[in-house]
This record gives sequence, structure tokens and C-alpha cells, in this order.
Amino acid sequence: MSSTDRAQALLQEMTLAEKIGQMSQVNGGGPDLRDAVRNGLIGSVVNEVDPDEIAELQRIAREESRLGIPLLIARDVIHGFRTIFPIPVGLSATWDPTLVGETARVAAREAASVGINWALAPMLDVTRDPRWGRIAESPGEDPYLGSVMGQALVRGFQGDALSSPGSVAACAKHFAGYGAVEGGRDYNSVQIPEAELRDVYLPPFRRAVEAGVASVMSSFSDLNGVPATANPFLLRQVLRGEWDFDGIVVSDWHSIPELSVHGMTASDADAALAAAQAGVNIEMDSALYRSHLPGMVADGRLDESLLDEMVLPILKLKFALGLFETPAAPEAALPPLLDDAHLSVAQTAAERSCVLLKNTAGLLPLSAEQYRSLAVIGPLADDGHEQLGTWVFDGQAGDTRTCLAAIRDRLGDGDRVRFAPGVVSTRSHSEEHHAEAVELARDADVALLFLGEESILSGEAHCRADIGLPGSQALLVEKIAATGTPVVLVVMAGRPLTLEPVMDKVQALLFAWHPGTMGGPAIADL
Repeated sequence: MSSTDRAQALLQEMTLAEKIGQMSQVNGGGPDLRDAVRNGLIGSVVNEVDPDEIAELQRIAREESRLGIPLLIARDVIHGFRTIFPIPVGLSATWDPTLVGETARVAAREAASVGINWALAPMLDVTRDPRWGRIAESPGEDPYLGSVMGQALVRGFQGDALSSPGSVAACAKHFAGYGAVEGGRDYNSVQIPEAELRDVYLPPFRRAVEAGVASVMSSFSDLNGVPATANPFLLRQVLRGEWDFDGIVVSDWHSIPELSVHGMTASDADAALAAAQAGVNIEMDSALYRSHLPGMVADGRLDESLLDEMVLPILKLKFALGLFETPAAPEAALPPLLDDAHLSVAQTAAERSCVLLKNTAGLLPLSAEQYRSLAVIGPLADDGHEQLGTWVFDGQAGDTRTCLAAIRDRLGDGDRVRFAPGVVSTRSHSEEHHAEAVELARDADVALLFLGEESILSGEAHCRADIGLPGSQALLVEKIAATGTPVVLVVMAGRPLTLEPVMDKVQALLFAWHPGTMGGPAIADL
């Protein structure tokens, strides 16, 4: 039997409560989660990464619930799981979809090895305002490049078959127009004429659907006054009607109750009804479906046949993933976290994501014979956490190979390489540590500056009005340039920055984004 036939047969056996349970996703770790799974009231869990707990939840679902329906286990695997790759806008800067697909394949294998089967990625929001914090997660400003990279990521996550070990379901988000929030302010309104919407903001999602993406996440922003989570034009007319998408639509975090915050609905019950009628198959985190849909079916406001239509794709995906046969990929079938091959892909991705903006007289690459002493300066030169970037849940700072460490590996730990942070953090306005850095630069053959933005300055709800180098970093560059020592500036950031104030003060400038676990060796090689 096909996945569709098996799903339809199972659907006929389900109670109303079990159907709504399949439409309900909860955050992992709740005290009553196991009982809810046992009673068929939960179909999906997000943010549970403990492999033993995942295995036990799947066991309960398969062996102790009435119908034995396994769980979808979701996680934001944005640019890697334990091996962290450059932030997505940096991956776009590689111009290498084959490589970008490899990064998603590695991320999928690592996530699957702990029992995750649904990656809430890729993020495909085209954006043209670098003040927006989530530009770090986006494919950038170009709809064609975003389309190509989105397809590569979908294919990387999902592999040749969803049921293969190391494959996970992908999720194209946030549908649609979220990257056009007014003023670059997160959660702001979105106004896009339909022609521009179709020419700029929809193409990456359409190409993801053509690549077979298993799921789509609705945005929690509005589009021209109608919240995306209850927008029939987006979810029914375009996605399902025009593009023939037959997968899952999942809400964003708590976006169904937020329909009332938008002013679209007057109550939680109305919000649940609006989202269901628009075509949101799974509610993330909140519990309005469980609380209100049974009563609406009972009083006739909601036809149960609509719920059948909503549940069927969820069951089909679970069958396609092979969850009824094997609820979690056997650990032995997958390479370990931080496998050497994974780190190699991460290093290559970091190398190719870097953008050379200036290189006066061919200063780079540096000659080890000509430049005997190096002053390594900056708060981002040896910070494993900041190098990883935003939206890193499972990567660890201790795994990171930093730029300072990589340079010392190449040149030795002696006096050839001396380090000073210059500022205590990228946001610091203090000049207290400038003098030490200037002195190091004055005595060196070349000064390598690692400046930019801390990871927390980009990402969700981290928008900036001023996108120059924060704190006193520009002043530090000016002081070091005044020594006459050649300056190589490496910028790590989650967005494009306005660097004009320092461009004429440095001889070489490498924009490295947040390069991930292997950013240090990659940049040292460059």
C-alpha cells in the first residue's frame, strides 16, 4: 500500500480527539507529555533533543497509544545541528548550491541521529532591509538565488527518500512576505503589492514546493492586513490551489492565539476556527485546537470532514518517513556528531562563504616569510560562541575552532602571534583596552582585526537601527591604522554592515559572516 492508502485507512479508525491530537504540537519537557502521547492527544513535539527521551516518547506512541501513531519530532536546525555551518545568508554567498545541499545533508544526519525527524528549515524569506535581524537566516535579497539555495537545502534535508536513514522532513518558512516587515522591525506589518509578492517573495517557496518540501510554516506576520496564519489567499489559493502543495502547513510559535492580538479574531475560539479553515494542519505550542475544535464540530460550526482533510497529510508524512516501521534512525546507521567528514564540509562552506571586499596590492594571502609577527586583535578572534552565530540551539562553543587558535596552529604558539581583544565585546563603547591593542599592532608586521557583531545582535527580535560597527570598534580601527602597520580586517556579522568609515583605513577586508564551527581554520587558510 502507498503512504496515501495507509493514511486513509488509518484515518477511518480515528476518533475526533485523536484527529485533533495529530494537529497538536507541544514543546518538549512538559510534565504531562507522556500521558498526552499515550492518550493520542499529541502528534508532534518540538524542542526535545534528548535521544533517550525521544525514544521513550516514540515507544509510548507506538506501543501504548490506541492506534500506535508515532510522533513528529521537530527542531530548528537552521544552519547545522552540532556541526555548525555559516549562517544561511553566508551560505548564499558561497554561490554553490551543491555545497549548500551538503551542509543540509550533514545537519539532517546529525539531527536524525538523536531522533529528530522534522527540521524547521530552510527559512526562505527574501529580505532587502539589513536592519532586520532575521536577514541572518535568510537566503538574501535575490529571489532567484533564494530559490536555488532553497531547493538545495530541501533536497539536502530530505535526501533521496524520506524513509532513508539520515533523512528528515524539511519546512519552508515563513510563508509569506515576512522579510518585508516595515522598517526592518521584527513582527511589524507587511505591505506588498501582489505583483511584487509574486515576483520577489513567493518564488523561493514555489521552488521549494517543486523540490518536494514536506511542510511549510505560516508566518506570524500579517500580509496586507491579514495575518498569514489565517490567510486563505496564501494558504488555500496560492499554496494548495495554484501550486498543488499536498504537505503540511504548521503555524509559527503561538501564532494562532496571536490572531487575536492582530485584531483579526475576538477570541481564542475564533482564532482556532480561522486558522483551521485557512488550512493550518498543525498548531505549534499553543493548544487552541485541542481546546476549541471539538466543541465547534459538535455545534456544527466546523465540519469534521475539514479535519479529515487536515489530518491526512500528517499521517501521510509519518508513513513516508518510515516512522511506523522505525521511529528513530538507528544510531549505528549514522555517523557520529562532529564527524571528520562533517567538519570538512563545514570548513569548506566557511571558506566559500567569505567575501573579499578589499585587498590592496594583493596583501592577502599573507606570506609567512614576509610577515613574521602578527598582532591578532578583536573580541571575535577567540570567541567560540560568537563565531557560531544566531539560531544555534545544539552547537557548542567548546567545539568551535577559533581564528586565533587556527592561526597559532599554523604559525606556532611562540611570539610570532600575539593577541589582545581591544574591546571586551563588540557592543562596548569603552576605550579601556585600546592602548594594549595599538601597542601590539605597532610592534607587529601586520595586524589582523576580528571585529563585527556578536551573535545576539542578529536573529529573531534583534533588529538594529544603526548597522555600522557597534561600540568603539571603528575608533579602534582608526587608532591601529595610525600606527602604519598594515591592517587586515575580518568582519563577522549576521547582516551586511556599513563599513565606509573604516574602508580607507585597512589594506584588506574579508567579510566572514558568522562562519560556524570551522570558521577559524577556514579564515586562517584564506
